[in-house]
Amino acid sequence: MVRTIAASKPCYRRHDGLRLETCLYRGPLPPMPVHAHPQYQLTLYAGAPRRFTVAGQVFSGDARTSVIIQAGEPHASVPLGAEQTGLRTFYIEPEMMQDAADAIWHRAGTVVFRAPRLTDAPTVAMLHAAHRSLDEGGLEGEVAFCTALEQLVRRCATPSGASRKLARSDAGTAQVRDLLVDRVAENLRLDELARIAAISPFHLIRLFRRRYGVTPFAYQRNLRVERARAALRCGESLAQIAASLGFADQSHLGRAFRKVMGATPGQYRQSFARR
Repeated sequence: MVRTIAASKPCYRRHDGLRLETCLYRGPLPPMPVHAHPQYQLTLYAGAPRRFTVAGQVFSGDARTSVIIQAGEPHASVPLGAEQTGLRTFYIEPEMMQDAADAIWHRAGTVVFRAPRLTDAPTVAMLHAAHRSLDEGGLEGEVAFCTALEQLVRRCATPSGASRKLARSDAGTAQVRDLLVDRVAENLRLDELARIAAISPFHLIRLFRRRYGVTPFAYQRNLRVERARAALRCGESLAQIAASLGFADQSHLGRAFRKVMGATPGQYRQSFARR
């Protein structure tokens, strides 16, 4: 029987020197729709089992499952029964992951994990300990994290080769992606995006999803939420953030934020206000 975990608010913490953000949460976690983060996401679960979809792979986890998700990789999860869970999450910037890889392989390239589910028990135990140590602050936690991260990369990942050459249609979807980044706060029209890619709207949606795992709309939403995270850490008001990022209102911001982060903007901001 899985132990019921008392509910609490998500607690986020930024570790700028490590290019890292952590989250600690115990409570109900509803279904999370398909979304993505620009960071690597490493989550250590302890609670009710869930079913995960990561880059098209579907698998079910038990009460203590650990999952690593590539930067920008689409993923989703749903509870298998009760929604109660506990989790410790690392959001690791790609540059930090690359630094760990460089220390091992002395070569450039994207760090690619062989499987989304982590089954290396000693490494998972080190990551749990590092997350707890980071909560306490200080050099000890930073060293514990770097040591655990290096072991994770060495034992569970490989360096990729050079980036593949883009086909013409890929180049078009890349242009659309760049436009979504540059004009993140604007409500762009699908026909405008299709013209930039020089393909039909239907073809654009299919190719964009194939390459980035989500539709152009979901990609823009994820970008906006990422910008909102940074603004919340700086103490900006929800009204200011909603207006500056193209959300219709604070409720619109809240719905999008919860779909991507599993917490409300207010809960996220409180995590930093308490420190």
